[in-house]
Amino acid sequence: MAFFKYQQLIDDVIAQIDSEQLTNKLPSVRALARHRNISTATVVQAYHELERRGWILAKPKQGFFVNTLPRTKLPDYGVAVSHCKAKIPLVEAVQFSFNDSAIVPLSCTAPSTVVDNEALLNRLYKQAFKTRPFQLIMDDPIEGLPSLRKQLASHLSHAQGRVSAAELLITNGRKDSLQIALLASNALQSPIAVESPTSFYFQAMLSQYQAEVIEVPMQTNYQDELALLSKTHQQRPFKTYLVNPNFADPTGRLLCVEDKRALLVWSVKHQVTLIEYDRGELYFGANRPVSLTHLVSHSQQHINSPDAEVLSKARVISIGDFYDTVSPTFSLGYLHCKNTYQACLFTKQTTAEEANVGLQQMMVQLMSSGQYMQLVEKLRQTMRQQMHSFKQLLSAELNTLAMPIYISQPSGGPCLWCKLPSELSSAALWDKLIQRNVAIAPGSMFTFSSDYDSFFRVTFALPWNRVFSEGVTTLGKTISEFVQQPTRDNG
Repeated sequence: MAFFKYQQLIDDVIAQIDSEQLTNKLPSVRALARHRNISTATVVQAYHELERRGWILAKPKQGFFVNTLPRTKLPDYGVAVSHCKAKIPLVEAVQFSFNDSAIVPLSCTAPSTVVDNEALLNRLYKQAFKTRPFQLIMDDPIEGLPSLRKQLASHLSHAQGRVSAAELLITNGRKDSLQIALLASNALQSPIAVESPTSFYFQAMLSQYQAEVIEVPMQTNYQDELALLSKTHQQRPFKTYLVNPNFADPTGRLLCVEDKRALLVWSVKHQVTLIEYDRGELYFGANRPVSLTHLVSHSQQHINSPDAEVLSKARVISIGDFYDTVSPTFSLGYLHCKNTYQACLFTKQTTAEEANVGLQQMMVQLMSSGQYMQLVEKLRQTMRQQMHSFKQLLSAELNTLAMPIYISQPSGGPCLWCKLPSELSSAALWDKLIQRNVAIAPGSMFTFSSDYDSFFRVTFALPWNRVFSEGVTTLGKTISEFVQQPTRDNG
């Protein structure tokens, strides 16, 4: 029996759909919350998970409806733990496609590009120079400008609960942040565990370091995943675990609060430092999903809550940046450190350059004026609209297939994770698409071994124009041809 209210609600709705008690429209969020005496947030979480699994569909301004189309199973990543030496993968062609103007780069994720912020950033850039940023270089604190840390703490507190500026470090972006986190936690001195499929950002960086990597495949039930983690840790101990709990790249998975708490408890028990890549800003729902560091902060502020004493001891480094929300050219990020601050500060002081003062001043102006909140809200709305448009275009080309193609149902983030029939290779699909000037990210880019060959990732979060929409249509047509002619296409 499900322990958590939202899971119990999910189980009940699925049972009602299976027994045909529910065949059309579901109760509204408020009505169901009143009927079951639970919060509307719990109902929203359950409905979004049911939509992600394919049981229901959300129709704008109408509500939630039972999905009468054939459902596809959530992918099974198996339980085989991969232990290997990371090396530079053969992904140069995919990387080159990002900057080839003749190619529609569905392979890359640059969500901030869906909104044109150039005029705003140019204006802020000119204003930042009035503060004479070069005069401040000798006085620039290692931690980052106090004014920016204060504004960032206020922004994160507004979305997640109280965050202290004393826990934040400003960096030169997510790559700089990950390097600091890995060195501060002594991760490179022993095996590093990663969830699998893993973010290409993690995969590429660890490959450059030629790190010893342990890949732990995602499980549909997170308790099974934690059990697999425990078994893996017992067989080959590790001190660091890299996770992407909010809209994981590439799968789009969003861990619920209970699963995040369980992971934190697990990490304390096994003395493992968690390095979190937090993309929670890119949510589509009513509330921003909390980060792991927020849950630790909450436990330290509410010591009498369940598991608070254990959670307060968790060592977590959360990576955030403005690449996703402001501009791909905006090389500025931050670390939120829980029980790891001094180690990260010393590492930053000895191994990294100070973050650009001009960019920091721009972010101070952007946040203090309230423009950042407006910018991010517009970004989220645009991304969600584009996701629905993308899937409609794709579905129009795939709806005649006898066997449905798995397409993820993310509730945030910039990408879709897709699965071909198991006998087909996404690398072969890449070859076919690139001849038509469309690029995807084959599944092998998200692993250190040769797994996920039938999977691929595409993005809906790029500037939407005629060329982009035609590229999506080309993708759908090519997949349809590819799936129906496997012998010729894979020969």
